Parts: sequence; structure tokens; C-alpha cells
Amino acid sequence: MISCYRTFAVGLCLLLFLAMPAAAQTARPAEAPRLVNPEAFSPNVQPRLALRPAAAPLRIDGVLDDDGWRDAAHATNFSETFPGDQVRPPIGIDVWTTYDEAHLYVAFRITDDPAAVRVNMSDRDRVWSDDYVGIILDTYGANAWAYFIAANPLGIQGDTRIISGGNEDMGFDIIYHSAGRVTETGYEVEMAIPFRSLRFPGRGLQNWNVNFWITHPRESRNTYSWAAIDRDDPCWLCQAGRMEGISGVAPAGKLELLPALTGTQSAALPSFDRPRTGLHNGRLTVDPSLSAKYAFSSNLVADVAVNPDFSQIESDAAQVDVNTTFALFFPERRPFFQEGSELFRQPIQTLYTRSINNPKVATKLTGRFGRTSFSYVGGLDADSPVILPFEEQSRFVQAGESFSNVFRLKQTFGSNSFVGGMVTDRRFTGSDASGSTLSLDANLRLSRIYSVEAQFVGSHTSEGVDEALSDQVGDLTFDGGRTAAFDGESYAGWAANVGFRRSARHWNFSLSYTGTSPTFRAANGFVTQNNTHQTMLFSRYTFYLEEGFLQRISPDVMAGYFWNFEGRRKDEFLWLGVQAQMKGQTRVGVRALLFSNERFAGEDFRGLRRVNVWLNSNFSDPVQLGGFVSVGSSIARNVAEPSLGRSLTAEVWGTVKPTARLSFQPNLTFSRLTDDGTGEEVFSGYILRNRTNYQFTRRLFLRIVTQYNDFSKRLEVDPLLTYKVNPFTAVYVGSTHDYLNFRDRTDGAFTGFYPTQRQIFFKLQYLFRM
Repeated sequence: MISCYRTFAVGLCLLLFLAMPAAAQTARPAEAPRLVNPEAFSPNVQPRLALRPAAAPLRIDGVLDDDGWRDAAHATNFSETFPGDQVRPPIGIDVWTTYDEAHLYVAFRITDDPAAVRVNMSDRDRVWSDDYVGIILDTYGANAWAYFIAANPLGIQGDTRIISGGNEDMGFDIIYHSAGRVTETGYEVEMAIPFRSLRFPGRGLQNWNVNFWITHPRESRNTYSWAAIDRDDPCWLCQAGRMEGISGVAPAGKLELLPALTGTQSAALPSFDRPRTGLHNGRLTVDPSLSAKYAFSSNLVADVAVNPDFSQIESDAAQVDVNTTFALFFPERRPFFQEGSELFRQPIQTLYTRSINNPKVATKLTGRFGRTSFSYVGGLDADSPVILPFEEQSRFVQAGESFSNVFRLKQTFGSNSFVGGMVTDRRFTGSDASGSTLSLDANLRLSRIYSVEAQFVGSHTSEGVDEALSDQVGDLTFDGGRTAAFDGESYAGWAANVGFRRSARHWNFSLSYTGTSPTFRAANGFVTQNNTHQTMLFSRYTFYLEEGFLQRISPDVMAGYFWNFEGRRKDEFLWLGVQAQMKGQTRVGVRALLFSNERFAGEDFRGLRRVNVWLNSNFSDPVQLGGFVSVGSSIARNVAEPSLGRSLTAEVWGTVKPTARLSFQPNLTFSRLTDDGTGEEVFSGYILRNRTNYQFTRRLFLRIVTQYNDFSKRLEVDPLLTYKVNPFTAVYVGSTHDYLNFRDRTDGAFTGFYPTQRQIFFKLQYLFRM
């Protein structure tokens, strides 16, 4: 029965896949821009803006009454990018741009109902559910990356780095000045962007690619741009306008110094057998650190950090790991790794910057010359986390001191194409252990909508001899008898990724292959599995609806076949799904696993089926809600004898804003698995997390994170008070408090929650720009 069902499903998948090109062809006439009145409105296609120096000094106060705006270049005729397609916006938008020798100035005047404007007093980079305006700057004109510099109607800042392919680095920060106010006719925002905050070519006359972006969240999350965006062109940066005529300006200053002082006082429970004895207090430690940035030229920048505090001020959210055998990924947020971060993104992640965990010293050199970019990162790390990948699991070991060297080279050409290479090398100082990779990668844009990407990596690993590390990995074997222990073995490995992609307004698909040999490792990377071949097919067709509650609907299909290097099937699966976007800024999706035949731990688990449903709605400013439910069959993996079970995973999240300064962000994740044969519960538990923010002023705010992990019975409370002048000059005062539920730990009696760890800390840092 399963075989017949699978044959029918595969046939349905292929029929849908083959039918899509024909559907795309028949729908082609509808892909032209849908104009309300073609004679009355025509969108800007790669427009140009000629800048003139400011006529007089400008004050950044959110009031557009300075004489300096008198002769500023005026950007008008914005077009809607969503939900409308290159149509006239329902609001008035005017943007003025000018400059002097120190700053680029941008002013926005939005004509709208002031009572409907969504705006909150929040920390920077937390404005994305508000109304906001921004400028996109591609200062090198290579379509590889761009600055996105934004502010909400109160002038609260938000900035990212836009990377070719539609990705954004949300942790990216620069220094700029902004102010805004809600008026009787809408709102106004002013920005002054220091040229020394930007990287751009060292030449007398600057001509940059530019676009202006407006987000207008109401019944829909409307967005508008100055340079019109064609949905049939996946390269948004390629469609920008042009800002011309900036002269007599210089990029980032020669020297920046960021000294910091970090103080901590820790306490820990001396004996878990006697939790009532309380914590044992350690001494107060104060550690100075220094980071320096030096610009040899506008295109060559060096960074050095001595004894840096690379701890995360923003605590990581706990993840459910009770039934996974692979290491969990946590995003990078540390400012040191921002410069050149777009260069290191690759499908096979041979560099995971969080692997440089606790360096005594770290260095970086970043250069851009024409369409050639490179970056070097080095670090002497006191504690070296290493991920060891295997066929069905990964192991995480905490090694000792190591020195890492990473070099990346990238050459762009044509329209959004590139070739590049990267070398990573990690040497452990306490032994002869080492790990190195050499990677070559490319993305070739064959036409406006078709592209090919490829990456090939070779690795070499020398385990060294270390009994303590061997105890952490146990008696695992791989590649026909090699041991996972650190017993002096050396071996080479390889990995590859090749993909063919179509990205267009209606029909999108990708066909890819990824392979990692049994001996492939990335000592500085995030590679959690090897000994695998994986082929994947994904196809999606999007229907845009003109009127009504439903705005966009996208059915999709995803199929894959995995096998190992011995030729044994590891999995074959087929997913069918559909997602829809509706008014009320509401998205909903359903995805069904029609079948999966997975081989795990030597057992063949056939006929796995699952249904996932998710919903997210920003239907109002004070309340935003979302949820996810997955139900079906799953394998119980982290047990002595893996078995098939019935799983339920549910997550609900939301944001509640009682006032414009106060917000709560609760999140609850529940997961349960019961054995199919016996009906017994394999595991069940939840993680409850809440983040409370109160913004006293633009610079001063209090954040309290509370988190309870039912799987580990741990409660964490993390208050933090921050005074932030800019992203780099700030004062932090906070603490972390860990509690353990000692139920069943003392003769089966419930003894309640007791503190196990506490840390009180402060951090002061100040950016000096020479």
C-alpha cells in the first residue's frame, strides 16, 4: 500500500513540476506591471538623482524647516512593491537628499493619517513592526551588498546589511544621527549619515546606487520604493537608482579605538546534594580590553581586539534538543565580526565565527579593490569549541587553546555573479591536532531568472593525541573502522554543493546536490553531518490576487533522496505545501509530509507522515500573535533502541505592547513523543520564555528575560539595564540567575527551586573616532 501511495505521490509531484513552466507561459501576459491608470502613473525605472551640497547648515531635529534643504535633490514618484505591483502608493512620499563634507543628509516627509501611524519608543533595531523609512546604499555599485539605514517616525534607528540573494545581516550596525516626529499630516524624519561610517571607493567624484524604502504597516504590510522593483528580477540591488555628484568627501576615518571594561562577580552552588546551603561567592574580577580599527585606505581596513569580551549581552533562546542528534546553531551577534561578514556566507559553512569563542587576541583585515574583495580573520582562542560530524549524529567537544587563520577572496563580475575561494586553518597549541579546509565557490547568473551556484571543499584533519577529549566522544567509529577518539589519526575529506535555481515573479524552483565524505570535517565551521549524498528538488508557484482578503497564495512541492557513501538509502521523502498571505498582515501555511522512508541506527522506518501548520499575524500594533503545530510520526532517536512514535510539537509566540514604551514577548514551545508500539511516553516537556522591555528614553532601557526549560528543570532570570549612546558606546549593568528544580533529586522528595549559579556584571565601552 505504501509503495502504491508513494508512486502516486511521486507522479503527482512530477506532474506539478512539469506543468509549472506551461502555467508560467500562459500567465505571461499578466506579468506586466499592473498600473491603476497607465496614463496617470508610470514607475521610476533605475532613476537618477543629482546631488548638490547643502545650501546652509542642517539641524537633525525632525523638523524640515532648515534652509539647508532648499536646493536638496528631491525624490518623488514612488511605486508600491507590495501588495500592489508598481502602482501608485495610497500615501504621499517626498524625500530630499543633500550633503556636506562630513555627512550625507536624507529627509522624509510622509503624508498619511497621523492617528494610524504605528510607532513605538524602543531600542534601536527593534523598529521593524513600526512605520519606518530608509535608504539603501550600494556604495561600490557591485550589487553584492548594500547598507540599509532606517528610522521610525520618532527617529528610532534600525540598520542592516542587505546581501545579494535577499538575505539581511540583522546584527549589522553603523553610527548615524536621526530624529523624527508625527505631524498633523503624517510624519517627518531626518537623518545625517557620517561619511566616516561608510565604506566607499577612494575617488574624487562619488556615484552610488541608491533606493529609498518605505514600510507602511496597516491592513497589509505595504512597502514602497523610489526605484521600481520588478518581481521577475530576483536581484533587487540591480534595480536601484543612481545618486550622482557627491564630491570632496572622504570615507571612514583612519583610526577607531573601542576600549572596554568588564567586571563580573560569580557565585555557584558548591554541592548539588545540599541545595539549601546556598551559593558560594567568587571574587570580583575586572578585565580591560581594547579593540582598534585602522583604515590604511578607504578600501583596506584592519581590526585588532586584545582580550576582547566576546560574551553575548543578548542571551540565546533555549532550543528543544531532546530528540536531535546534531549540534544546534546559534546566530552571530558580536560586532567584531561585522566588517566583511557578507564575504563568509557559503552553502557549506566552513567558517562559523562563534567557533572563535574566547580569544586572547583576534585580528581581521578587510579589503575591497574594484570588484575584488578579501578578508583575513585570525584568533588565538583560549577555549576552542569543535563540532565533530558523523553520519547520524554530531559530537561537541571543548578543546583547549588554538590558533585560527581564515582567508577569503571573492571576485564579482557581470550582474550579480561571483567566483571565490576560502582557506580555514586551526592549530591546537597543546598538541599536534589541526584542521584545515580549502573551498572554491561560485554563483553564475545565467540570465535574469536562472542561476547556478557551486562549492567544492577539501579538508585535512589531524586528530592529535588527547585522552581527555577522547573521553568526550566515546567509542564511536566511522569510515570503516576509524575511531572518533583523539588517538593520532590523520585523514582528508571533501564536500560539494551544486544547485540550479529559477527565481521569478510566479514560478521558482531549485534543484541541488550536497555531498560530504565520511572523513570531511570543518574545524572552524558548522558542519554537523558527513558520509551523506543529498539531492533536493523544490518548486513553488505564486498567484497574486488583485482584490479581496487573500493577497497571495503559493503551493509548493519538495522532494529529496539521501544515501550514504556505501550506497545505502538514508531517506526518501515528499512534502506538499501551500502558504498564503492575507490582509491583517497575516500569513498561514500548511505543509504535509506525504511519506518518508528513513533508515536510522540500522533500522528501516518506512511510511513516516507529518503535517505542519503555522500562522503569524501582526493584525494590530498592540498585539501580534503566531503559532506552529506539527503532528505525525517521528523516530525516537536519543534512546537505547530507536523506535517509531507519534509526535506533537507546538509553539505559540506573541508581542503585547500595553504602552508605546512597554512590551512583552512571550514564547511557549511544547514537544511530546509517544511510542507507537507500547503507547508509553518517550519524552514530554516545554520551554517557556518571556522578554520584557521598558524604554525609559531613546538611550536608556531595561530588559528582563525569564526562561524555564522543563526538560532540564532549569529556570533562568536575566535582567539587564542599558544606556546606549550608539551601537558601540554603551553601559551595561546586569545579572544572570540560574535555578534548578530539585524534584526527585533527594530521596524522591520535592525540594523546590534553588539557585545553582549567579553572575553580576557590568560593561562600559566607548568608541573614539580619530
